[in-house]
Amino acid sequence: MNYFSSKIVFLLISFVLLFSCGRTTKPEVFFESKAKIRSAILINDGKLYFGNEKSEFYAVDIASKQKIWMYSTDEPVQTLPVFTDGKIIFNAGNSLYILDAAKGDEIFKVTYHSDSLSRVSSESFAFGDSYVAVSDGFAYYAALNGDLVAVDITKGEIAWSVAAKNSGAVASGVNFCDGKLYFSDYAGSLCCIDIKTRQMLFQTQLRDRIFAPMYINDGKIYLGGRSCKMYCVGADDGNIIWSSFSQDSTTWFSGGSISIGNTLYACTSDEHTLVAFNKETGEFLRLYPTETNAYTMPLLHGENVIVAATDVYSFKKSYVMEFDVKNHIKLWQISFEDCILSAPAIYQGVLYFGTDSGTIYSVKLNAG
Repeated sequence: MNYFSSKIVFLLISFVLLFSCGRTTKPEVFFESKAKIRSAILINDGKLYFGNEKSEFYAVDIASKQKIWMYSTDEPVQTLPVFTDGKIIFNAGNSLYILDAAKGDEIFKVTYHSDSLSRVSSESFAFGDSYVAVSDGFAYYAALNGDLVAVDITKGEIAWSVAAKNSGAVASGVNFCDGKLYFSDYAGSLCCIDIKTRQMLFQTQLRDRIFAPMYINDGKIYLGGRSCKMYCVGADDGNIIWSSFSQDSTTWFSGGSISIGNTLYACTSDEHTLVAFNKETGEFLRLYPTETNAYTMPLLHGENVIVAATDVYSFKKSYVMEFDVKNHIKLWQISFEDCILSAPAIYQGVLYFGTDSGTIYSVKLNAG
């Protein structure tokens, strides 16, 4: 079955999901920061961490809904913060911030001198900051020009860097797995660097503009981009195991992917769907309608999948929904006159996500 040629299947599923949405849920205002929230949300030990477009980074106590501390950065924060050894680590622009998680005090701020200061490409594509990876006392992130930077987080010093062969923003995030760093460069190559030798182990030419974080699972890398293809690549050798194909030239794989069992779920933009593939073969299985552009990472809730979607042309209409993908049922859906480009998080059965109004919302979930 061809990917997007299966419109009849899509319409049937849309009908079933529309009339199977048996539970509605009501969001509550959890916290207001008064500036656009486009960073992913991190939750650790009863605290919620996030940044906003006003160059502020917050720690909020979940039980009391009160701000614990706020730290001012030099750049809007659009990345995913990481907690390690009592520290919060995140990158913004060309800088890496290392903060005391309890007090918000700056331990180190490390700035890489990049020749690029812009998150917008020459083709006017806008990118969020690449996610940072942390392992064994080092943090790895991509500067705005695409250079890979390794920071010793115990000293607050740049340990080494690797210049980008294809200069430009990295949107896939920097990912650490088994002593290797993985990221996609601006030209659409999947790159792998050995952290001990600092040598490029492979550079697989996907020739695709990657806009979303990659997903690494069972020795394979899953990522998709502007060319309407989802790729599965071997993490050891960089060989392409499979790639999907779409007849719709406008569809972007825009929000990353996750898996349940042998099924991969990936978010798309202009096709307004969550797409299911056979994780081993790349065979197209099913479409789940998301109403509009799904630009954030899908989120697992037990064996269900939660998706946030936003009309990225008006930035005035968004939806959050949960799919029972085993039974192909949309359990619930809520809509907002707002924009959601903040990747959600779940803590103790409650979903949290940020919006462009500067609000963090919470939604109580049924058991997944």
